Amino acid sequence: MSETAVSSTSAITTSGRIVRVALIILPLGTIVLGAASFGIWWSKKQGVEDRNYAYASALRREMTVPAVDRYVSILKEVLNQPETERLPAVASFLESSMGPENMGYEPRRDRFYSGSLEVSNVEAELTGGQRPREVRLFLVPYGVKARIDAEAHALAGMMALAHAMTGERDEITVRFVAIPLGVNDQSGHSALERLASAIQERRERLMSVMVLGGASDAVISEIGLAFRTVQTGTVVKSLPETHDSSSTLTTMRGLMNQR
Repeated sequence: MSETAVSSTSAITTSGRIVRVALIILPLGTIVLGAASFGIWWSKKQGVEDRNYAYASALRREMTVPAVDRYVSILKEVLNQPETERLPAVASFLESSMGPENMGYEPRRDRFYSGSLEVSNVEAELTGGQRPREVRLFLVPYGVKARIDAEAHALAGMMALAHAMTGERDEITVRFVAIPLGVNDQSGHSALERLASAIQERRERLMSVMVLGGASDAVISEIGLAFRTVQTGTVVKSLPETHDSSSTLTTMRGLMNQR
């Protein structure tokens, strides 16, 4: 064999080795870089969450009668507004009052039109640390003119409870939700049905629903149908309505102690 042929064969062999090494190293490098990138992202995410929880914890407030009184007073005024204004006004008040600067939450509003009126479901949550898709729901249905006093106390109680819990970390998600009654979107779905659909789309498991404010049997039945409680095993409990801040506070403290 000529010297040129030997040199050519050697070059091919060397090239083959380089290709084989590259085929091994490149995937390993991709895996290492991917793992490193994920580690950096997770570290930053945890850092942001820790800062958010620390900030929210600083906004935590103990439940008191004066705090409930203040919320009730404002909510009664809001609920007594003209029909075209009161439901949107309640949603706006809840969103602003429970927001980052006041309670440390990031409220979500599911806006939709009922006829020409824009209304919203309002949600605020403490995302679970270990099982975030398992949800414990505190629900206030509102919008019945004859029940303004009971609804104001229920909404005020929910807000006081949320303020007392802000920044806490539970294993499962705790969510505070207020929904308007008697309204349907352009497809004919009620606010409650929209809430149930959103929970299903997020693939969450609804563990329990605490209905505040003494909801009627018809509303409780609607809740059962919307959340398919018979099939899912979700526990629904309706708490009696209250008409003074002391009783409202006692009910909220009982809920906090049940966790």
